[in-house]
Amino acid sequence: MSSLSEQAKTAGEAFAELTATVELLRDPGGCPWDAEQTHISLRPNLLEETYETLEAIDSGDPKNLEEELGDIIIQILFHADIARREDNFDAASVCEVIRNKMIARHPHVFGDEEPAKDSEQVVDRWEALKRAESGGKRSIVASLPSAMPALAYSSSVQRRVMRAGLPWPEKHAMPLAFGSIEGESLEDGEERAGEYLMAVARQVNAAGIDAETALRKATVRLRDHVLRAEELAGDEVLADMPDIDRAKIWDKTE
Repeated sequence: MSSLSEQAKTAGEAFAELTATVELLRDPGGCPWDAEQTHISLRPNLLEETYETLEAIDSGDPKNLEEELGDIIIQILFHADIARREDNFDAASVCEVIRNKMIARHPHVFGDEEPAKDSEQVVDRWEALKRAESGGKRSIVASLPSAMPALAYSSSVQRRVMRAGLPWPEKHAMPLAFGSIEGESLEDGEERAGEYLMAVARQVNAAGIDAETALRKATVRLRDHVLRAEELAGDEVLADMPDIDRAKIWDKTE
């Protein structure tokens, strides 16, 4: 694992050249616009490039995706160069920090742990390692920014709730009409799910309620319920508790 592959060497050389290019652009005598950018001024650019990358993924065009990923890398290098000039960090330290994190989070690959049986076990280990890194006290919803779009935020919170084995809190929710169809392809399922979500949004909007706002509020309530349950659990990890004890804590914190 210690020796670099030829592919890694080539990628490293290309990354170094791109880093040097960004530095030249922001040096005196370079590009005035590039030189005056800050972490704050570049926020809209990073968001826009991220959405363009997502659109490129959906398009299925590898050349388009290649270009958009390059735009993302440029954004990263701009932030790294801004920080370098402020004596905070640089592109090399960014790479080193994330490399060390990836190695630490994959002891079944780089360490002495037994190989993971499946991706679900990898996710469980990942969460356990993050808790250990934070001193053993880390909320399962800690790393999710609430500024995410409401649907993405809700999906992420609910996935973590399910992984932890927590009961569903929607006692008064309307019955769900959407279900899986045996033998249905992923593409057909996504199309049908999209139509279902549009129909739900249409009904909500027809009632004079903003669907984005309503979903965000419901998700924040679920997030806060998780936080209250974790606080009541104290030093115990909810996901590791017996089902009956976890359910009791969940009900007490409604």
